Amino acid sequence: MKPIIKAAGLSLAIFSASMFATAAEAAQKIGYVATGPVLAQMAKQSNVSEKLRKEFKDRIATVERLEDQLKKGIEKLKRNGELMSDSERTKLQRQLQSLDSDYKLKVSNLKEDERKRSSEEQRKLVEKLQKTITSLAKKEGYDMVLDRQAVLYASPKDDLSEKVLKAVK
Repeated sequence: MKPIIKAAGLSLAIFSASMFATAAEAAQKIGYVATGPVLAQMAKQSNVSEKLRKEFKDRIATVERLEDQLKKGIEKLKRNGELMSDSERTKLQRQLQSLDSDYKLKVSNLKEDERKRSSEEQRKLVEKLQKTITSLAKKEGYDMVLDRQAVLYASPKDDLSEKVLKAVK
């Protein structure tokens, strides 16, 4: 009986040693990137907000002109409304209603178009970030790169954020 126990113990020791060796071989090089701050820095560097502002500047100016006309018309109605004839006041009120509906429609369309373009630009930045991380990981031999938010603890030496930012430039 004792030789069987010794044999079982010996085989268990060999099995656990081989498992330890397999686990050591399976150790991977893992890094992480703080994608939120990196994306914000990329957007700042590529002047996304300035690019969008230039793209929509004519439409923004049109909306601002309409808003100014609307304010002036309301002031005129308040100031001179009691002195106007009923037909003049009604005509001005209708003009203001028309102007207001045109203004609201243009503002709504502008916001929607700005939102779409902003999403497109954000998507481009995310794609560029993903390509850069993949390229850097392959170049430096990383088996896995995680988002910083998914990591509870990691050594600062595994933080690839600065390297990614430099590679994006």
